[in-house]
Amino acid sequence: MPSTQLGFTIVTPSLNQGQFIERTIQSVIDQDYPNLEYFVLDAGSSDDTVEIIRRYEDRIDYWVSQPDGGQSAAINAGWSRGSGEIVAWLNSDDYYLPGSLGMVAAYMTAHPEVLVVYGRADYVDAAGTPLDELGWPYDRRTMIMSRNVIPQPSTFIRRDALERVGMLDESLHYVMDFEFFLRIARVRAPEFIPQRLAVMTSHPDAKTTRGRDRMAQERWKIRLRYARAPEKPVLWVGRGASRLFHLMPTRVRAGIDRIRQPIDRAG
Repeated sequence: MPSTQLGFTIVTPSLNQGQFIERTIQSVIDQDYPNLEYFVLDAGSSDDTVEIIRRYEDRIDYWVSQPDGGQSAAINAGWSRGSGEIVAWLNSDDYYLPGSLGMVAAYMTAHPEVLVVYGRADYVDAAGTPLDELGWPYDRRTMIMSRNVIPQPSTFIRRDALERVGMLDESLHYVMDFEFFLRIARVRAPEFIPQRLAVMTSHPDAKTTRGRDRMAQERWKIRLRYARAPEKPVLWVGRGASRLFHLMPTRVRAGIDRIRQPIDRAG
């Protein structure tokens, strides 16, 4: 008999994250959720990623390993393939905490008007050492002027939102989640629940670590796109301050980076 619980379509995009992806996959299938579609879309990894995926292919509804149009395109392709009422993506270096899907399903069932729900995410290093906890109640101005308050791996989207505002912007490679959440928020603000749902991993090979400057450029473009008229001058002042930062001595910048890194990873 088919499950009457809300269905999930979870997509894991991956590329050369063999040291982490097994933990990611296990965290999804160990949810033991009865109405789940799980897709792994690998962009043609050259490490042991494919070997690891094959170990779990009887628990994965669909997987492929071939060059794609980028992370956003892979996620969109997975969402389009699926039929779950709730969609999400979990990067191949992050993982869910036990019971997360059940908790989200219960909340979304009780609140059918909600388009996006998100919880907290632990932020750890490659060895699992805690660095920070991410996730704060939604505030549009904070998103525009300061930081992304929504940790992506602990976020779940009702499929109806895709039909109302469209898919991820495939021209974006770093802040597609940030832009997507702001776009949905024009219809209805995302809802925050103060529960730990996922874990985000910081490591030198993470895309957001290697591409921090490019990520900052994308984020600036999106903030300017969604800012209201009075906010734009303040954003330009902040941009000037950022340029001054790059003129500081290396040791000073390194100290600031240690403080800034959790915020950058979240948004």
